[in-house]
Amino acid sequence: MTEAIDQLVGQYESRQLTRRKLVQSLAALAAGSRTMSAAQPSPFRGVSLNHASLAVSDVPRAQTFYQELLGIGEVSRQANGVNLGLGSSFLGLYQIDPPGHTHHCCIGVDDFDLNRAADTLWRNGLEPSFNRGVEVYFRDPDDTLVQLSAADYQG
Repeated sequence: MTEAIDQLVGQYESRQLTRRKLVQSLAALAAGSRTMSAAQPSPFRGVSLNHASLAVSDVPRAQTFYQELLGIGEVSRQANGVNLGLGSSFLGLYQIDPPGHTHHCCIGVDDFDLNRAADTLWRNGLEPSFNRGVEVYFRDPDDTLVQLSAADYQG
């Protein structure tokens, strides 16, 4: 681990890394070095892949495509998109640039509490962000956007 830390500090000193990226990388390195055990339980209990949200160029066109292809219906709507039901989970279709990628995935968590989740993320070296006050987002070590919410969240 010492070698990895030295490499990160070297990249920071040579201005190849910002201070924020250095701190995030050091936190991820430290978090990855811990082993979870019965004495140290996981901070969350993920119980489902609640949903995946796709960035699309035309929400109505994408909605029609998925509804006709998969025989699924609308469960909720937001300003820039729609959520289509998939059993207890859903597929989000949102007008987000650039289109053509998965914008984020959401993990359903048992006993979800927004403030407790944000505090836990901070304590684990992650930077939480919020949208509408019912879910929390963070970026994993590969910069993938991940959302945490209640297991029964439907958008």
